[in-house]
This record gives sequence, structure tokens and C-alpha cells, in this order.
Amino acid sequence: MKAKQAGILSAILGSICCVGPLLLVAIGVGSGAVFIGRYHWFFIIGAMAVLTWAWAKYLREKTVCDCEHKATGGQRSAIVTLLITTALVIGFAGLNISRYVFGSVPPGAESRLPNGLSRVVVSVDGLSCVACEIPVRHALRRIDGVKAIYVSARTKTATVEYQPVKTNPEQLVAAINSTGYRASLPNK
Repeated sequence: MKAKQAGILSAILGSICCVGPLLLVAIGVGSGAVFIGRYHWFFIIGAMAVLTWAWAKYLREKTVCDCEHKATGGQRSAIVTLLITTALVIGFAGLNISRYVFGSVPPGAESRLPNGLSRVVVSVDGLSCVACEIPVRHALRRIDGVKAIYVSARTKTATVEYQPVKTNPEQLVAAINSTGYRASLPNK
């Protein structure tokens, strides 16, 4: 395998944890996102390992060609590919890390809001990255009466503002459970 192809493979591995759940939700298999979410760090670490190997292979080939005073074919496209894939892998890793560093703690467990809405904070087991939040958010949006959703992998919660006349916390929990993640109400 050439360095260029290894770089492309690392970009694919690094993007599986973020793009994979989106594709699974789009085709209607959102529960498969749980698997990807549970093992997302393996994809990121694998992408970094393959990318490191690709850079080492590229530099080794360049050194050999420089020592033998040979021109390397496709050197420019290989370096551009490796630079782009490095940026992609770092970007996808950053998406996962940012949820742990910059996530905020949602407000209290259950409350009534002045505008007639209610707010509930639901614990969600299995959330581990930004990609894990997508199927949960998608499932909650489909419920009539849901007005605002905040899902946090860092705190492993989903905060939902809803109209109590149209839905209830048990329906919200059922919707989250349909994605493959395990949700529970604060007092249960």
C-alpha cells in the first residue's frame, strides 16, 4: 500500500465515528450508531496509527529517492493527500474531544417553564461522542410537542423542552430507547 492510499484509509477510519451514524440515521438504522459510538475511540486511534504509518512510508520513500537522486512520481499529490487527511483526522478527533472539554452541564432535572412548556433532563447511557448525540436528537425531534433539545455526550443527558399537553417524559424515554441507547428519568 502506498502512502497516499494509507492516508485516504486513515481519513475514512477517522470519519466513521462521525459520518457513520449520520448515514445509519439517514437509511433508518439509527440503532447501529450505538455500536459506532461505543467503539469510536478505536476508529480514531486506528486512523491515527494508519496516518502515522502513511507519513513514515512517505518520508522513507522520499529519503530513498533523494539519496539515489531519483525523481519520485506523484510526490506532490501524495503530500497534498497526506496533509488533507491529517487535517481531517485531527478535525474528527477534535469533534469527539470537544464534547468532553467544552460541554456544559444542563439545568436541573425537571421543571415548568413560564411559557407553558416543561423541561426534563433524561439520563442516557451509552453516549460517548458528538456522533452518538445525533440519533438521540433525531428520535426526539420526531415527537409532536418537542420544542427544544439539548443532548450532551459529556454529561450523558438529553434536556428536552416540550408541551405537556402533547407528550410526556415517558414518550421521550421510549423514543431514546428506540435508538439503542438506554434512557431513564431522573427520579426512576
